[in-house]
Amino acid sequence: MSSRSGEIPADTPFVSVVLPVFNEERHIEACLQSVLEQDYPRDRYEVIVADGGSTDRTRDIVGAIARRDPRVRLIDNPGRLQASGLNRAILASRGDLIARQDGHAEWAPGHLSRSVALLQSTGADNVGGRQDAVGEGPSGRAIARAMSSPFGVGGARFRYSGREAEMPTVFLGTFRRSALERVGLFDEAYPPHEDYELNERIRSTGGRVVFSPDIRTRYHVRSGLRALGRQYYRYGRGKVRVARASPRVIRPYHLVAPALVAALPVTAAMVVTGRGRRLALAGAGAYAVACLVAGQQAGRGESLEVRGRIPAAFAVMHVAWGAGFWAGALEAARGIPTGGGSPPALRVRSQTA
Repeated sequence: MSSRSGEIPADTPFVSVVLPVFNEERHIEACLQSVLEQDYPRDRYEVIVADGGSTDRTRDIVGAIARRDPRVRLIDNPGRLQASGLNRAILASRGDLIARQDGHAEWAPGHLSRSVALLQSTGADNVGGRQDAVGEGPSGRAIARAMSSPFGVGGARFRYSGREAEMPTVFLGTFRRSALERVGLFDEAYPPHEDYELNERIRSTGGRVVFSPDIRTRYHVRSGLRALGRQYYRYGRGKVRVARASPRVIRPYHLVAPALVAALPVTAAMVVTGRGRRLALAGAGAYAVACLVAGQQAGRGESLEVRGRIPAAFAVMHVAWGAGFWAGALEAARGIPTGGGSPPALRVRSQTA
């Protein structure tokens, strides 16, 4: 982004990095270090951390970094939700571009420069890249491999794709401020799918969302199956909440996990007869074999201990997502409102400011 003489081009966009956090003491220092060590010009970006009332050492760590580096600001997020933290940070920002970061993620040194270059070359409103999942211990590594497998995550291509393409959504993302002025900020009624919902609004107004595998982010996954199950239950439930406002976000692959969950009570009822029991066992066996085969493919290069845990991670992801989907569908059938549809507005800048 700099010229050969070392001078910064006058048209280098100013970027605001927005970072919502809550109890991220394990990862926040490495996260911020990765942001502050970008190869992007130092005086052309700022970092705004919105804390949702952390009860661990997160605020102390961020505060110490902010005292050393004036690019970092710490603000409060009384709403505590990720979306409300993002919105508060964006409203406090001054960048032409808004780059989203996550408290348990780390950027490669060229993240900002590559994102800005992709925005400029494609004319997109939002760009993002690969989520490179990593985990601690055998269980965490198994979950990371499962979350990077098409068998585990279906159409979430930003987790595994190797080809630049337009996509419905991307991981994190770097947005044009003008796009957020056009469509509004994150809708706080749709956790944890506020990203998908915002990108859907951008696309519905003619904007483009572009993925590049050259923009990669190291993401620390949950380390246990129980936490993974809670995460994917929220994903499934959140998908239905978004679909109630924008039905076209549901794709055929989104219905596979709900179909699996719906088949469970039917399968249980079938075992009362001999023929039904054979059919139930055949179906369960086919799914188990599919998990085992996909697990071996996803775990290439890992130890047997890790590979042996991947099928269980697949099963938890599928069942939890499907159960969350049906919970969301039940909410819709009962007419429980989502409260969405009124995201905060971002004031349009004066062209003469």
